[in-house]
Amino acid sequence: MRYILLLTLLIQAFDAFSSPAEEPPDTSIRFLESAREIFGTQANFAANRLDSFFATERADDEFGRSRIRIRSQYFIRERAVSDLNNQYRVNLKLPRLEQKFRYDDEDENRKKKRRKNSPVREADLTEKLTRDRIATGWLFNADVGVTAAIPPRLTTRGRIRKTFLTGTLINRFVEQLTYVTSEDGLQEETQLNTDYIYSDEFFFRFVNEKRWQILQKEFNTNHGPTWWHRLTEDDAFIYGATFQTIINNSPWYVNNYRLSVNYRRNLYRQWIYFDVIPGLDFPKVWSFRRTPFITLQLEVLFGT
Repeated sequence: MRYILLLTLLIQAFDAFSSPAEEPPDTSIRFLESAREIFGTQANFAANRLDSFFATERADDEFGRSRIRIRSQYFIRERAVSDLNNQYRVNLKLPRLEQKFRYDDEDENRKKKRRKNSPVREADLTEKLTRDRIATGWLFNADVGVTAAIPPRLTTRGRIRKTFLTGTLINRFVEQLTYVTSEDGLQEETQLNTDYIYSDEFFFRFVNEKRWQILQKEFNTNHGPTWWHRLTEDDAFIYGATFQTIINNSPWYVNNYRLSVNYRRNLYRQWIYFDVIPGLDFPKVWSFRRTPFITLQLEVLFGT
């Protein structure tokens, strides 16, 4: 009897080693693939990379950066006096306030119930909620800036941001409220830019921007296609063909057409940059005659 019992235990042990228990499916890989399809490196790498290189506000906001930005611009324009403009800006990351703009479309009790009844479907639910959160999440950011003038002008801004998909296009919505301690006073701005990714180094962005200077009762818009192109790790271009409109106690009309090229060079370790921005304006005030200009910009970035 003892030998029979021992033989039975050996057979059970052999079966356990030869037929291991089936492991649960690895949902993390499917999640990564789904996230990559929406906002991963394949779909959004070029836009994120170039926005970061050009130190745009979107890069600071979406990548969770707090930065100090010092920017010096020198403008040269035909039939106009040259001008030097110095700006100092501090971008603040406010995670607690940002969290208030995030939401989940299913409460905790319903998620627990789903997890108990169907653990496999819970993985699908987690994937769906993650996709929805990426596509519908809101971001809140604020920054403070100072313009070197006499007297200095202080600028405070708060904005909410949302990114969503329509097919192969990536749409970026921004609503911003700005207060300037000057005659400009309170300003409201809205942006809806649309990206189409060609490759890791090249993408297309159609710009739609609106600015309302509330106290000045002036309404401006900017529209048009731009192409963002990175040549090397330290060099990139933005090619633009845009037009501007205005309402200022008058009917809505186009007041300028612009062709421009923005060349940006990383001078030192991704915190000192130099821009050369030549272009042509066709302003209505000069009967849409060709008006060349060039802007020289030096930018220094501190922060993460």
